[in-house]
Amino acid sequence: MKLRSALKLPKEHGAWAMFYIPFVLGLLVAGNFNVPSLLLLIAATAAFISRESLLIWWRARTRGRQTPSSIEAGRLLLVYLLIAVTTGAPLIFVYKLYWLIPLALAGTVLLLVNGWQATEFEDRTVQSEILAIAGLTMTAPAAFYAASGTWTASAWWLWALSAAYFASSVFYVKLRVTRLHAKQIEDKRRAQQQCVVYHSFLLCSLVALAMTRSLPLFALIAFAPVLARTLRSLLSPEPHLNLKQIGIAEIVYSIIFLIFTTLTFRSMI
Repeated sequence: MKLRSALKLPKEHGAWAMFYIPFVLGLLVAGNFNVPSLLLLIAATAAFISRESLLIWWRARTRGRQTPSSIEAGRLLLVYLLIAVTTGAPLIFVYKLYWLIPLALAGTVLLLVNGWQATEFEDRTVQSEILAIAGLTMTAPAAFYAASGTWTASAWWLWALSAAYFASSVFYVKLRVTRLHAKQIEDKRRAQQQCVVYHSFLLCSLVALAMTRSLPLFALIAFAPVLARTLRSLLSPEPHLNLKQIGIAEIVYSIIFLIFTTLTFRSMI
């Protein structure tokens, strides 16, 4: 706990999975781990963990209340950004991985938007969480590109599938929490409706992709656990909420997603 506090590491456990599982997925699909992959891992990790320092510094500055903690956060922010730039620059100037530039710019914009939302305490809405997921899962196409040295349609697919997969947890967890804690019936109804609409769209999209042979059936298997857990929850609402148990289950589902999504793309080679 002291180390995490001293380094201002992200507190959200789910964010770590959303960041690193797509990264590993990109490497596995590329079938390679090289120097550019290592440099990208360091640079992306530094940018990822800088968010907590950014929020502490930004909130203090917005409220005009500089504290020793916020000053320390500002210094850490500069250190993390320096690490990100130092390890990221060779990817552009030495290895000529120019597609990383728009990804880095998009990631920076999403980080700033999410940071602004957090300072305004609007970072827990469905829209803001989906936006954050879009940024975190950029590691999938970035890792694939760094490891393979080529930008192909697979990079886009990895990003789309990773974002679609992790977005499922947003609607599922919000449904579970709202059912037990929301005071307004309308809030519970809205959470259930959003969950049903999203997962219905997700299932129909996956089936359509499989039927048109755009993706192998392995893709359906990769999403099967989260679709099944959502259907079970919709049909048989749980009377209790154990966030630790949900977190462990989501990690297991993520590993299944990682394995079968890798098989999906490896079978297409």
